[in-house]
Amino acid sequence: MGRAVTQPGLTLTRAVEQRESAMAMALLGAMVFVVSLGYGVGLPLIQPYLAQYIGPDAPRRLAWHVGMLGGVYTFAVFLFAPWWGRLSDRHGRPVVLMAGFAAFLVGSAAAALAPSLGAVYGARLLAGAGAAAIVPTAQAYIADISTSADRNRRFVLLGGASFVGFLAGPPFGSWLAGPVMGMSLGQMPSMVNWPALLIAMVGVPLLLLTPGGLARSGAPAAGASAPPATTLRRRFVLASMVLAALASFAVGTFEVGFTLLGGQTLGLTGSAMAVMFVTCSVAMLAAQSALLFPAVRRRIDQRWVAATFAASALALAFMAAVSDAGALGLLIAVVGTGVGLIAPVLSYELLERDRSEAGRLLGRQAAAGNLGQALGSFSAGSLFALHPAAPFGLAALVLLFGAGAAYALWGAARDDEIASQDTSGVVHDG
Repeated sequence: MGRAVTQPGLTLTRAVEQRESAMAMALLGAMVFVVSLGYGVGLPLIQPYLAQYIGPDAPRRLAWHVGMLGGVYTFAVFLFAPWWGRLSDRHGRPVVLMAGFAAFLVGSAAAALAPSLGAVYGARLLAGAGAAAIVPTAQAYIADISTSADRNRRFVLLGGASFVGFLAGPPFGSWLAGPVMGMSLGQMPSMVNWPALLIAMVGVPLLLLTPGGLARSGAPAAGASAPPATTLRRRFVLASMVLAALASFAVGTFEVGFTLLGGQTLGLTGSAMAVMFVTCSVAMLAAQSALLFPAVRRRIDQRWVAATFAASALALAFMAAVSDAGALGLLIAVVGTGVGLIAPVLSYELLERDRSEAGRLLGRQAAAGNLGQALGSFSAGSLFALHPAAPFGLAALVLLFGAGAAYALWGAARDDEIASQDTSGVVHDG
């Protein structure tokens, strides 16, 4: 009888690939963490930061600029994410990640050193344009080097890095900008710029490690062409974009509206605001961790996604009625758990049956999500000046519409695509 022969060359190749994949995941996770940290670090500081430029005695104008500044960042992501995605498909993921991360770091440093309000907006545009490259290109890189099971697990880990960065941002910013210097938030006008500058400096070593850390480019072979998209495929992609935009509208509204509600209506301190943002991030991270379990992933369908939208809508509807920090924290946890799960599910499902042109598709989904978030930020800043309950009421209505769209539009398109591929027996796996 023959005996199985171990092939040392193949074993060595697999070991090298596993080591390269682990190194790539560590680097991608660190980049996503830094971008999320840079975004989260300014949330509890944005009002005293803007007060340097427009004065503290104009609450309506301050509320408007809080919404606009958040919206400008996410609008830049909307504009640039599809462009970065197409570039990564053509020229490889590492070069796009390096260019985008460099732009983000420069924009963050410029925001910390901006001499005027106009320069602040320009810096935020640059930072958002750079950030647009990171998550969708990192997800596309993961899709290029992963099996279906590994892809889902790595998507969740990447999302976890994002949430941990967002979680760490508010307490880090408040601690660095004030208490560590023995000052309160209201007495530290110059120090609110420090966290963004430090994050820009911390990101430079990661930028230098990128060429060696992403040894496998992940770019499609030269001249490779994707299979033509079917009508069913285009319909499913469009439905995914719609859901991403609706869910992210609520995120943008929530972030800006909560900042204004806690600071102006409830009078929460900077430390209390940071705790609330941590509560939100912990809820998102805990909920998303459930996606690591295959038994959970198999049960996710349009009914689950629709229920998630509806539960988040209900929580947002009660947001403006809260009168203390405890009730606010509970509602924040509900919203964070619901809305935070939608994006990774949409990303995973988008590539589950067809991984061709992953960069372009993920870039478009990121663009749709950030357009929704930008509109949510703009509307929250404008509507809050009229009535504190207005932004949350509108966001709740948008999420209710999202629940219907998830069941009737996204779910039907998903079922049709699955049925079509079950019939044809063809699955494009990149």
